[in-house]
Amino acid sequence: MSIYMLDTSWATSADDLRHLNWELLASDEVYGVFLTAHDDRLAVLFSGDRRGFDEFESDLSRVRW
Repeated sequence: MSIYMLDTSWATSADDLRHLNWELLASDEVYGVFLTAHDDRLAVLFSGDRRGFDEFESDLSRVRW
């Protein structure tokens, strides 16, 4: 497991934030999410490798409700 920084700057609306919350809760690879000093970053405890996290992050920011 590793900790990666998740860019959340794309989540500007309440719907985006709800989507982000549900995706983080539903992922089998996310074991923890922590606030950081930056408003648009979260620290994520992720069980996959860097490539898997990059794909996870890319999928999050691409999907819009």
